[in-house]
Amino acid sequence: MKAGFILAAFGGLALAIGLFVYYGLGPIGAALAAAGWSGLALLCALHAIPIALCALAWRALLVEAPPRATLAFLWARLVRDSTGNLLAMVPAAGEVAAGRELTFHDVRLSVASATTIVDLTMEIVSQLLFTLLGLTLLLVQRPGAGGEWWPTGGLAVATLAVIGFIFAQRSGLFRFLQKLPALLGLQQPYESLAEIGRIDAAIQEIYRHPARLAGCIVLHLAGWIAGTAETWIGLWLMGYPLSFADCLVIESLVSALRTVAFFVPWSAGVQESGYVMLGALFGLPPEASLALALLKRARDVVIGLPALLIWQANESRRLWLRAGSLRRTP
Repeated sequence: MKAGFILAAFGGLALAIGLFVYYGLGPIGAALAAAGWSGLALLCALHAIPIALCALAWRALLVEAPPRATLAFLWARLVRDSTGNLLAMVPAAGEVAAGRELTFHDVRLSVASATTIVDLTMEIVSQLLFTLLGLTLLLVQRPGAGGEWWPTGGLAVATLAVIGFIFAQRSGLFRFLQKLPALLGLQQPYESLAEIGRIDAAIQEIYRHPARLAGCIVLHLAGWIAGTAETWIGLWLMGYPLSFADCLVIESLVSALRTVAFFVPWSAGVQESGYVMLGALFGLPPEASLALALLKRARDVVIGLPALLIWQANESRRLWLRAGSLRRTP
């Protein structure tokens, strides 16, 4: 598995580098310079909106909220996105780190795990709706453009996969995982099996509140649409203005490509080629598309790196306090 991720990473990076070299670093750099540092700062500020909406969507699944739960989920979502964007060589690292952060804010481990699993599922559902919206706009605006078969087919397959995953969660997937070691004749620590059972119970409790699930999906969908504003403004700053509807089509299908290619760390090459391919449908030159991809990569670093440093500092402090507590224990 690790070797596969490494190969996918090198392949994606090779594709991205090939695109930059083929279309010319000079024109790409010129488009990027047109946005400037002020443009990057504006995109970082705008990105706070989808982060907040996604955090509120996650928070909506919490049936019993501890004090200051909203702030806890805002921080956890920032850690989740930053870890996922910058440490993508470790699968699900963002979800694990964010769930752990919640446990330090009076959220039980089982509840933190359950809300993370269900939130990730509802976020994928919202992305399917976002992709459907973008595909509909594409078909309405450019009915003879062609090439719409691949997103349509991918959307159908992804929808079936998500329905199956939701059905598995509702049918007691984690109860089955709890019983699996015994069925295989293996022995597992009792506490770890008990925790799996508590996670399953928490998941079933969340699914008993359809209004919360609907709210989670709507907030995530609003987050996807708000993210489109970054593409719209970024292209405008670079001197390549497109309509908001055109940007929504591009962003929705690029996000779908990133999700489908989840096995490629950092979506290396996937994001860049997606912007080039989809931008061409709207007359966007390749250098502008690649500059936009770089601008979004820079945004992820500017936002994510400080968050990761703070998170690691907190983890070090907790480790130090735990070690000190053990030393004082007679």
